[in-house]
Amino acid sequence: MWCYRRLYKVPWTEKKTNKEIIQMADVGERLLQQLMKRKLRYAGHIMRGSSGPLLQLSLEGKTERKRGQGSSRRNWMDDVKEWSGSTSYGDTKRKAENREEWRDMVANLRTKDGT
Repeated sequence: MWCYRRLYKVPWTEKKTNKEIIQMADVGERLLQQLMKRKLRYAGHIMRGSSGPLLQLSLEGKTERKRGQGSSRRNWMDDVKEWSGSTSYGDTKRKAENREEWRDMVANLRTKDGT
């Protein structure tokens, strides 16, 4: 993303989203779809426990801190739950435990506009 911003001379002070920059670069949905697939593959790997207990703990663990003001921020697992079509972390984890089903879901992944 940094390279695209430099290429199109978008200053860092200008509030442009990554999606806007990708549309300017016209690499669009191919890049977003590739990122989605990689993130889901990695999430499945972690949720199955193949990477060891430390990564799984960091994904599932809670921190002992005070919650900030305002609406809650979107976190890493929110994307994974949305893209896998699940409503909870438990459902997503059960889907990931079945490797063939998870692999098929990642292979047939579509973005919101259907590409």
